Amino acid sequence: MIGLVDCNNFFVSCERLFNPLLEGKAVVVLSNNDGCVISRSNEAKALGIPMGLPAFKIKEYTNPNNVVSLSCRHVIYRDISDRVMSIISEEVEYLQIYSVDECFFTLPYEDDEANYYFVTNLAAKIKRYTGIPVSIGVAPSRTLAKIASHIAKKSSQEDVFLITKEDQFEPILRTISVRDVWGIGRKLSDKFMRYHVKTAYDLSKSPMSWIKSMFTVNEERIVKELNGENCAIVSAIDEPNKSIMASRSLGTLIDDKKTLWEAVAYFAACCAERLRAQNSVAMMVSVYVRGDVYKEKEPFYSNTCDIRFETPSCDTAYITQYAMKAFNNIYRDGYKYKKAGVMLTHLEPNTEIQLNVFDDIDPNKQKRLMNVLDKINGVCGKGTLILGAQGVDKKWSPRKEYTAKQSNTLRIYSGMSITDLDRKK
Repeated sequence: MIGLVDCNNFFVSCERLFNPLLEGKAVVVLSNNDGCVISRSNEAKALGIPMGLPAFKIKEYTNPNNVVSLSCRHVIYRDISDRVMSIISEEVEYLQIYSVDECFFTLPYEDDEANYYFVTNLAAKIKRYTGIPVSIGVAPSRTLAKIASHIAKKSSQEDVFLITKEDQFEPILRTISVRDVWGIGRKLSDKFMRYHVKTAYDLSKSPMSWIKSMFTVNEERIVKELNGENCAIVSAIDEPNKSIMASRSLGTLIDDKKTLWEAVAYFAACCAERLRAQNSVAMMVSVYVRGDVYKEKEPFYSNTCDIRFETPSCDTAYITQYAMKAFNNIYRDGYKYKKAGVMLTHLEPNTEIQLNVFDDIDPNKQKRLMNVLDKINGVCGKGTLILGAQGVDKKWSPRKEYTAKQSNTLRIYSGMSITDLDRKK
């Protein structure tokens, strides 16, 4: 049996850990630059606020003062996610992290009753140790486990739901729209609808010959999993990323080369850190810059540059040096930039580095230096040691107008947002 742990309203739940007074209130967490809604409390969902709604449109659904809007704090969310995953890994043998708030695992028992008590106790332990409420779905396949987890999340009685018997499949799948099946997006669901495949049950009973002729191997896998066949192995080994990217919309339109370069240098350093974390090296860096497509009165410019390294590396200074060359190749004066990013590609394990005969860089010295850098930043906090190229002002940083103050005096009153309280203070 496959289990899926899904943290309920994860970002909102994380914020409530630091401010319990948010409990019972309509809370939304906004994306970078406070652009759109990326997490909602159940109270916000009850108001009809959809996922992805632009922040300025919240007033169309309710009085904005009735909703607490918070800027995202991904570093905190990642730390809490690591704690949740650590607790789960202590209880299960095989764990596969799917996203920051979801993971698949294999259950240790064959008996349904034993599995029920196991996942019930696991949900309680996660809540007790981290304060994060979770829903757990159990089924023979990952696709069915996603459906079971969704049912558990909607239930007000229990945090777990098991789909273990074949006679459960039909009544449950008939209630699930084909659009809500894991792996079926809007465009694909529209295509299924044209062939009168409207529910997950309709999809599960579709002839495999028709699926193979009209769709891809991914849809074939989904159909098999809806019928209880597990088409993916939950492995304890995480596959390393084949590319790593750091990209972000800037807080304001940037027309200063130095400020924009500091942002690019920061993204390059983030990529290098993640590259070392998975014990890989990169052979190519790509840098892109882009203006704001929505500013029709401003001249628009967008460009990308790829540069191949002389030697595969995960050294922050080395990668930043090549990123700077790429940046200088594409930067143009007279434009205002809204977004930038860095991507590392052609990744390979750091144990298989092909050195360049004409390169005078000492790889062992690089490795020792990066180990010291990562260790200090790991102990003292991210950003304790940085390259000078990254700057210290971060004028390009995304807007965070709704960041909650971590203070014992913070209070949330009915009809008043956190921003209102900050203004009063």
